[in-house]
Amino acid sequence: MKKIRAAIVDDEQANLHILRNILQTQCEGVEVVWEADNLEDAKNSIRENEIDVLFMDIEMPPNNSFQLLEAIAQPNFEVIFVTAYQEYALRALKMAALDYILKPIKGSDIVNVIEKIRKNKKNKLGELTGIIKHYVNGIPENFSKIVVHVQDGYEVIDINNIIYIEALDSYTKLRLVGNVSYVASRSLKEYEEILSEKGFYRVHKSYLVNLRHMMKIIKGVAPSVVMTNGACIPVSTRKKDVFFTELKEVIYF
Repeated sequence: MKKIRAAIVDDEQANLHILRNILQTQCEGVEVVWEADNLEDAKNSIRENEIDVLFMDIEMPPNNSFQLLEAIAQPNFEVIFVTAYQEYALRALKMAALDYILKPIKGSDIVNVIEKIRKNKKNKLGELTGIIKHYVNGIPENFSKIVVHVQDGYEVIDINNIIYIEALDSYTKLRLVGNVSYVASRSLKEYEEILSEKGFYRVHKSYLVNLRHMMKIIKGVAPSVVMTNGACIPVSTRKKDVFFTELKEVIYF
């Protein structure tokens, strides 16, 4: 079994100790190469030591770990965020990071992450960490791709190829051109917040549609829109008036 070389960045010594202890005692074949409680030491250690995975806290006053990612020219390791902030920047981070773990740290969470790294045969480390860099200060206005976790790795998806996104309990299904679909663990609300500025509209509590793929508008008692793949998506009664009003601002009818 190939050993996984890990590193830890956290400004709290107690968290460094807890995470190091879990990695050394509960995760087989893991070596903690270095740990740091500040960004400058972490940056120097990254330059001097090759690692497979970096566990990082987000908030490290007066700085944050995003600044460290920005300073890395060509990262070639996985990034796992370990944070006490459930809401802080996770909309962007969850689209690209391999995983994130909420404090207080649980041994089972760390073990699962290590197993995920081992099973990830199609390793896209440099590419994905590079994508993280584009999201570190919020999603840029010109972003055109999102990352979806799949069973054997990741899919980098052009948002223009998404026809609509459907809510499925705690999951979502992305329907793409070419009869392709992916199931993701992100909520529909998260996708709405990220994609609403990119021509996507929440027409129903269960549907977020790409207006570029809207082919037909059906009004009346049960309004709906027909998409380019033939799917008929309902428009909720509560949203229909606002939807049609806003639609007239961009489409003449």
